[in-house]
Amino acid sequence: MSDEEPIRSFEFPRRWPGLPWQRRRIEEQMEELSASGLDTPMNRREFLDASKKMGLSVAATAWLYPAFLAACGRTAEQQTPYSGGRFDVGGESGGETINIGVISIYSGVGAFVGKLVDHGAVLAVDQINKHGLPTGKKTPEGFPDFDAYQKQTTGGILGGKRINLIKRDDNLSAQVAVSALQEMVTRYRIKGLIFAGLYDDIYACKKLAQQYNIPCIAAYGDLYSVDQLYPKTDYKQLFQMFPPDVWGIEIMLEEYATKDRGYKTFGYLGDNTAVGAQGKRLIGETLAKLGLHLSSAEQYNVGDVDMTAQLSRAAGGKPNVQLIWGIAGDTAHALESLQRLDANYKDHETALHGPGWHPQIIGFEGGAAERTFAVLAGEAARTGTMSYWYQGGIGYIPQFQKAVDIFKQHFGTKPTGGENNPADAVFLFAHAFEQAKGTDADKVIAALENTSNEGGINFSSIAPHTFSADRHISLEKDDMVGITLERGAAAPTNPAYDIGTEFKQFFSPGYVGPTQFMRFNQEGLMRKHKDLYGEIMLKNGYGTQCTKVPDSRAPYGFKLTNACKIH
Repeated sequence: MSDEEPIRSFEFPRRWPGLPWQRRRIEEQMEELSASGLDTPMNRREFLDASKKMGLSVAATAWLYPAFLAACGRTAEQQTPYSGGRFDVGGESGGETINIGVISIYSGVGAFVGKLVDHGAVLAVDQINKHGLPTGKKTPEGFPDFDAYQKQTTGGILGGKRINLIKRDDNLSAQVAVSALQEMVTRYRIKGLIFAGLYDDIYACKKLAQQYNIPCIAAYGDLYSVDQLYPKTDYKQLFQMFPPDVWGIEIMLEEYATKDRGYKTFGYLGDNTAVGAQGKRLIGETLAKLGLHLSSAEQYNVGDVDMTAQLSRAAGGKPNVQLIWGIAGDTAHALESLQRLDANYKDHETALHGPGWHPQIIGFEGGAAERTFAVLAGEAARTGTMSYWYQGGIGYIPQFQKAVDIFKQHFGTKPTGGENNPADAVFLFAHAFEQAKGTDADKVIAALENTSNEGGINFSSIAPHTFSADRHISLEKDDMVGITLERGAAAPTNPAYDIGTEFKQFFSPGYVGPTQFMRFNQEGLMRKHKDLYGEIMLKNGYGTQCTKVPDSRAPYGFKLTNACKIH
């Protein structure tokens, strides 16, 4: 049994009717039940749209759709209420259980998102119900003492109450998310909500969250960059723990691309969603502050596999930097299109002066900061591709491997990345309930706002999350880190550089993927995270450190210069 209430669902019939009106009626019935809160499979139109976003070809989509219908749903006969899981507390909110809602994507082609969320949030619930909250004991390096925590035998919070997850599928529909929240509040009396599905879910649920005064944490989603986070709006119930694009873009363009690399011309290729529109606006505004502008601005439809036409037009202006703003699969297709044009990035000098057009790539954090894009693009993904993330989301240092070990013991595999935010969202709520001495919403919100005074809360991130009454985002600009791609070994260049210690200690031989670029935001990171970024990572060779030059006046006896021809 598990610690969460399973998702009620409805599925299509195993035999699909032959007449169009019969098929339409079944899809209408599905949409009606979906709006009522049931977990329903997607209809063909929704499946095609989602498949396109995932980068599947038309032929592959047509072949997969019947198998998808046969496999994705549970039956309508399974709609009866479920118990709450291993502690036999039931789904209804009772005296011994505190329900936390989770809205994510649990079915169909997007189910991997829900799995990612579950790996983080379910593990956190299991740990809290078994060991309670950490006592605050730290290791000598200042990290949570996981050995001491695992020895705690008093589980739960508030004198033994158990945390229970009420999970609901948004079915790629913000309206379904609204229906799900309505059910969670009225039937299960949730005391907190974690948003980990569609970006639009957060906006669509605002009215209900305010009406019922439900504390909410956006584990994924960036409202800060569009000025939709409290106190700039009245959405006081919402807290964000995801790094804002605006900070990453500002540092990447102002500090790195123009000042460090000396680039002057920039081309833009973005998708046709809010991700692309927001990226284009933020990039344009940042360049304007520098007296620069985009030499080209091209768009593609999510799921396009050939962007040669757009990039051919961009090539006319020969931008030093090609910005690619889209998800990992689309980023891979863009890089493959560049390869067809013989325009892959080579090095800094060639990006600046040629011969030919070989721009350095800077990408969206949801694309170029994920390993998926490099796996999909293969050789088209070149060392020196740049993006950004945040310091707390870097998990390969040895001082934090106890958390990785707990994950491996629970799921039998290493975390893939991204699980830390849902896990810490659960711990933030549990801590707030404890501090509030109950689940009164106003007191819980006040407790979350007080975490900055306590030094922050973290269980599965290497740096704590903190909120305050006038800052509902748990990060600061000094948390932002650069991300670069390395391909298992340092690229041959002069002066030479070494790949980070993590490639020797934690990654398998030949590992291709993103790692921290240590020259990015160095002043900010030393200012806020000297013990972590400086004493542990810089000092011990973690991340891509180029170009290292001996300097007795600098911390640790060296400094990082921009002499590197790759990064």
